[in-house]
Amino acid sequence: MAEFVNLRAQKQYKVRREANWRDFKFLYRFQEENVNWMTTYFLRKNLERRGAALSSNHKMKFFLRYMANPGFQIGVAAVAEELGITQSTVSKTISFVMNKIVEKSHLWIKFPSTQPKINEAQQVWQEKFQFPSAIGVIHCTHVQILKPNQHGDEYINRKGLATLNVQATCNSMEMFTSADVSWPGSVHDARIWRNCDIRVTMQQFPGAVLLGDDGYGLEPWLMTLIMHWKELTTDSLRKEGL
Repeated sequence: MAEFVNLRAQKQYKVRREANWRDFKFLYRFQEENVNWMTTYFLRKNLERRGAALSSNHKMKFFLRYMANPGFQIGVAAVAEELGITQSTVSKTISFVMNKIVEKSHLWIKFPSTQPKINEAQQVWQEKFQFPSAIGVIHCTHVQILKPNQHGDEYINRKGLATLNVQATCNSMEMFTSADVSWPGSVHDARIWRNCDIRVTMQQFPGAVLLGDDGYGLEPWLMTLIMHWKELTTDSLRKEGL
């Protein structure tokens, strides 16, 4: 009977090999012990071994390599080839790890929203930078993306690239306290600020300010540069006839 039955061919999996690079931090932007900690914290230990499944540590490495290289998934190619991973597996892995990290983002990215937290942020800023009233800095940066099929022109910035204009705030320890990734690249920094929840929060605490560049307008809760240091220095030298 068995001779008439079509038996399914046994699937052959590529052997997972450990990458052998000298500069671990160059590839992943973190020391190996830090990568191990992030793996445990965000992904936990992966006991799934069916079908030569990737370990949690490998998944984290793929994600970090992808984030460290601006060439989209091209930068992961060398790592994937060394470990015997297909591009589709890399794509799924990156999405999986990203979602796991986002799930815990609220535990790490917190903007001070009570008077005690505001006072604490002001005190630390004053001690570190001798700048009264400030609780942090605000800035926008463009993150390049593939041009969307719908409303794609809205994502084209002034340099002709498809981007998201991401607004973020940081505290005195250079830790993110907020991030807004909901605006296309054609939108100006000032417009994002006028429509963000952080501005509403700041209005509730008179005397507290954020520091921004001259792309923003001056407000009671947002201090901006009057003149760049370079321009100020140039004017001073001109007055001295130098």
